[in-house]
Amino acid sequence: MPIKFLVDFMLGKLAKQLRILGFDTEYIKPQASNNYNPLSLIKIAQHQERILLTRNTKLKDYSCVLFIESEKTKDQIRQIVNHFKIDKEIKAFSRCIVCNELLTPISKPAVKGKVPFYIFQTKDEFSFCPKCNKIYWQGSHLKDMQKRVRNISKK
Repeated sequence: MPIKFLVDFMLGKLAKQLRILGFDTEYIKPQASNNYNPLSLIKIAQHQERILLTRNTKLKDYSCVLFIESEKTKDQIRQIVNHFKIDKEIKAFSRCIVCNELLTPISKPAVKGKVPFYIFQTKDEFSFCPKCNKIYWQGSHLKDMQKRVRNISKK
């Protein structure tokens, strides 16, 4: 069964990076955090069979929690990948970074008028999120992101 994460409001950048790597990652947004006390996050994680990722020292002794040691996102990712030994489970660029839904391929004609003209003219492959309808394509930042993905489990 693939690993799933619940990320508390302190780690928003981490949640986005985990989604970029293709991990099922729910994120408790800062405004929603007012509705949760720390123990309710434990209950949510247990109920949804997720690992809670947090920097809250009060939660670090629970079995469903991984206490994140570093403040740097790159080190946080490395800690998670190495701790759970999930470097082989990375499926980069397969999830929506906004809502966590799995992306679906979409034909080029179907995105006409929905992406910038230059992008439509220069790109051939697109994906979209069936939940929030965001459209994705391989942008100029792709090579940098692919390099980061390759180096993720290196120390």
